[in-house]
Amino acid sequence: MNNTLLAILVVASLALATPPRQDARQDVSTYLTRAGLASSDVSRLDTGAVVTHVTDGQSPNELFVVAAVKIRAPRQRVTDFYGQMIAYVDGSVTLAFGRFGSPPSIADVKDLAFDRSDVDDMKSCRPGRCDVRLGGAGLDKLRSAIDWSATDYVERVNGFARKAAVDYVAAYQSRGDAALFTYTDRAEAVSLKEQWLGISGNSPLFHQYTPELKTYLEQFPRGSLPGVRNVFYWSKENYGFKPVINIVHGVIYAPTAQSDRTIVVQKQLYASHYLDGSLAVATLLDTEDSGRPATYLLYANRLRGDMLKGGFGGLKRNAALSQARKAAEQTLGTIKQAVEAAVP
Repeated sequence: MNNTLLAILVVASLALATPPRQDARQDVSTYLTRAGLASSDVSRLDTGAVVTHVTDGQSPNELFVVAAVKIRAPRQRVTDFYGQMIAYVDGSVTLAFGRFGSPPSIADVKDLAFDRSDVDDMKSCRPGRCDVRLGGAGLDKLRSAIDWSATDYVERVNGFARKAAVDYVAAYQSRGDAALFTYTDRAEAVSLKEQWLGISGNSPLFHQYTPELKTYLEQFPRGSLPGVRNVFYWSKENYGFKPVINIVHGVIYAPTAQSDRTIVVQKQLYASHYLDGSLAVATLLDTEDSGRPATYLLYANRLRGDMLKGGFGGLKRNAALSQARKAAEQTLGTIKQAVEAAVP
């Protein structure tokens, strides 16, 4: 899947917690209407169209994206392809990808690397003034650990970054939100824990439809939830500006009481540029099309970032809104086209 959505763009849950029905059409219609889509947009789903809605979030630096499409293929096939797209390195949008083990190891991040331009920016970084996001005491440790006059300083920085990523994910797997970074690259520090709690608090549909999944994420790793599988991964993405390195906690959830759906959650733990936090949720629901198995794919992303705060007459924010809509349409359209083409 276009990782512009999957790795940096962030949430209200699309898990629909009503009892399983023979067809999810009414569930889908109810959710999308509550999420802000017009009834005419919802009606276009059955024609095969991708429907999208992008709006300002409940905070000045927040954005909310909703998209949906009906795919003429069984849910498991769509779920498999969705997972493949997250990990697909196309060399254009997704430049690199890797999974973390539990516990993570250096081998998991052997391909993780900042571009030389980012490394050169780190040379002049100071607390409160840096073009690359570094968490906690990372900036001071980096500056003291690297011999910037060495000919191989770029590789030294990337070696430092790989170890830092492994240590960070290990801490998160052990302590959950308590281990999340506080970014110190700007004049005002940004706590990722506070951003995550704010995103969750601004997502009433997440609370309403999937309270057990919300609780699981908030309590991780202390709690448990039947039907959950955790995945930790990193990616390097090209968004048309500076390449962004992301670290994500993914959750694949198959509710035991609702066998007609699969839910995929992506909680951003780190982004080297632009985003302060993101929580994306995709829900895949069984339906039919002309008597054959089909799937509704619903996607929502609530995200926060410095590009969403306006400035330049609001041009940056308008560009972000436009890009979010375009990315949602292209991503879901690509999934639909590819999966349906592979169905006999």
